[in-house]
Amino acid sequence: MKKLLFFSISILFFISSNAQVDQFTLMEKIKEHDEIPREIAYLHLNKSTYLEGEQIAFTAYVVNKQNLKPSEATNLYIIIKDDKNKVVKEKLVLVEDGTSSNTIRVDSLFTVGNYTISAFTNWMRNFKEQNYFVENIKIIEAESSDENIASTSTENIDLQFLPESGHLLNGVINTVGVIAKKQDGKGIANAEIRIVNDKNKELAQCKLNRFGIGKFSFIPETGVAYKAEVSYPGVQSKNFELNVPVERNGIILSAITTQEELRLLVKTNPESSRSLKNETYSLLLHNLTESKMYDIDFNDKFSIPFLFNLKDFPPGINTVTLFNSKNNIIAERIFFNYNNLPKTTFESPNVKASSDSIEIQLKTKQALDSIKVSVSVLPKFSLSDQNNHSITSYLLLQPHIKGVVQQADWYFNEIDKHKIRELDNLLITQGWSTYDWNFVFNKDLKITYQYEDLLKIEAVLNKPDKKNQDFLIHATSTRAPQRINVPGNKESFIVDDFFHTTESELKISRVDGNRLLPANLFVRFSPNAFPDLYTNSPYVQPDLKENAPNINLEQPVVFFEEGREILDEVLIEKKVDKVKQRERELSKEKVWGKIKVVDYEDITLFRTLANYLSNQPGIRAEESQGSMTVINGFQNSLGTPTGLEGRSSGPGQKGIMQLYLDDMPMNNSFFFQYPLDLVDYVDINMNGMGGGFMDFDGSIRIYSKFTSIYEDSQTIRPQKFNYPVAFSQQKKYYIPKFSNEYDDFFQSYGVIDWKPLLKSNSKGEIYFKIKKPEVDYQLIIQGISDNGILIQDVQHIKLDDNADLN
Repeated sequence: MKKLLFFSISILFFISSNAQVDQFTLMEKIKEHDEIPREIAYLHLNKSTYLEGEQIAFTAYVVNKQNLKPSEATNLYIIIKDDKNKVVKEKLVLVEDGTSSNTIRVDSLFTVGNYTISAFTNWMRNFKEQNYFVENIKIIEAESSDENIASTSTENIDLQFLPESGHLLNGVINTVGVIAKKQDGKGIANAEIRIVNDKNKELAQCKLNRFGIGKFSFIPETGVAYKAEVSYPGVQSKNFELNVPVERNGIILSAITTQEELRLLVKTNPESSRSLKNETYSLLLHNLTESKMYDIDFNDKFSIPFLFNLKDFPPGINTVTLFNSKNNIIAERIFFNYNNLPKTTFESPNVKASSDSIEIQLKTKQALDSIKVSVSVLPKFSLSDQNNHSITSYLLLQPHIKGVVQQADWYFNEIDKHKIRELDNLLITQGWSTYDWNFVFNKDLKITYQYEDLLKIEAVLNKPDKKNQDFLIHATSTRAPQRINVPGNKESFIVDDFFHTTESELKISRVDGNRLLPANLFVRFSPNAFPDLYTNSPYVQPDLKENAPNINLEQPVVFFEEGREILDEVLIEKKVDKVKQRERELSKEKVWGKIKVVDYEDITLFRTLANYLSNQPGIRAEESQGSMTVINGFQNSLGTPTGLEGRSSGPGQKGIMQLYLDDMPMNNSFFFQYPLDLVDYVDINMNGMGGGFMDFDGSIRIYSKFTSIYEDSQTIRPQKFNYPVAFSQQKKYYIPKFSNEYDDFFQSYGVIDWKPLLKSNSKGEIYFKIKKPEVDYQLIIQGISDNGILIQDVQHIKLDDNADLN
């Protein structure tokens, strides 16, 4: 599996002799399942609500699920669908070192309404858990007065009751999670719940939180019908049946989590005691990096307590699962460990203002390896940042649960005892974990969808030849030309790790001497279509307020200053030796060496880099045994290259020059039979001045050519192909123009700037500039570090807090 990070699981066994075989099988199955590498994707969107004509800007983060370190390289599919699940936009972006960024214009394909944007890799399609990204966005019109009015009808309430460990057990105290939502997916805040039996006797009550989540405890009995009475201010109460069956026999889990501890109780009832005496149970505590197993033996007891120090557990989601001797799940409970959370924020920003711009410096509170962040700059009171997740909540929480979380980011900011308790209540309402235990135990995971890194083409020759044939894949603005030699006994060739953009045309020619002819190929592409992925729709929609018709979303236009005059066009012609002119221009930058630009005549005459260099004064290139060596033969009377007297090995010794490709030192074997048509120019530094120790005997710096030598030839007749799925070239983000940056509409839905990909300097600092805002603003910052720490922060800045630049 190419370019994916694997990890090892540390397993601690607590196994008794009478259950050793089954527990060993259980642990092995879990180990096999968890050792398969997984990625998680997250998009930091610049906003949640967009206007027609704006750009949906995003930075993509793809990390290894086990350690949150950046994925090295992978293809990421971005798909936007409307509320009828119809695809509106598709993009393929290349994620390198865990990040990528791009924009999608809200053009005529969009109408006012709700959309989902998803991001996933082909590899993610092999797994059932939500490793992909999906989020809601909303498109509005500037002139509309669309208001999101909350429904006050109880007819559309979605009320769910979820027992803490999956089922209710007769005759003992059970804890039940409650979640109440309206049709728009938002929770019913502060609703009150009364639980009554069939005799209308109240057994329990609870008040739901701001997200419509709560819990209650009661002692259920078999054969009794229970109802829940729901009420909240301004609405008449309504009754709902509590349709959760009560089991006469069984085992349940009851847990209480604090910042430091997990208090777990495994309990049963008297009716189950006889059957439990002859049954062995195992309690499994597991997460992505570790599994621990404990034997459960009730004997004559009805409950078994456990106390765990959460500082000994890895941060994030952990799962407690109870199995019987046949590896059947009896009960399960998920909980979150806040200790050592892999998250940091920034110190207060250093903000300096000039007459028209703001310079901002940020530094993380925790010293980190190289960091990459994206920053959305919005008005302080913006309503356009209502995404349910941040990078922390999405990567640490969402892949491990089955449901949709409203304002998940709330649980990870200003963490206190209250939020720890509220997140635990939320996890009760999510039911069991995303582990499909039937799949883990009974099926071998079949890798249906392969890992993708760049593109692949397979070309079949329509007219094979007994002789070797050469083909040229023409250069584009983002890719150098690529020459391919096909042996006479081959009827096809494959190009892996291929990069091509939707903005470019794929052209391939057959090389016949100095002519380029149509390639006459049949080409298969991989991937050849955008894949589809069923996503767990995040139906919580962003809020709106009444809009105002005062916006101009045209792209920035450059105007001449007042008093300037546009003159008629004047054409001045002069014959110029383009090669000599370019050599002079490059020599201004490369002060130590001599610049030689490679032209068409050089390529047709010398063919290889070695032949070309041997024709240059003072040096000689030799090729043997798969390597090219360049010897500095320009020596003075003492046998030392001019300018390096006293530095050579001795009289008569000729120095071997250091070779570079695009300023990277390369092994000499790399340039053996190196085609000259891949070279733009060379910098020949005879004395090594300006270089380091490696340039002791001089250097040759070769710079790649990103256009084909044949581009100016009249004989070009390439075969052209429509690439079905290619990478989207990164687009520049344009800040929309608003006619008034003081009014309520701009402060609700306007945008000040977007910085898609900022990297830290050697001191761990981030610098960037923005145009000076007219209102107070906020910096919404998200990102990753190379050592697996997530970066998330919101900084509010007042205009009068800006210090003036000197």
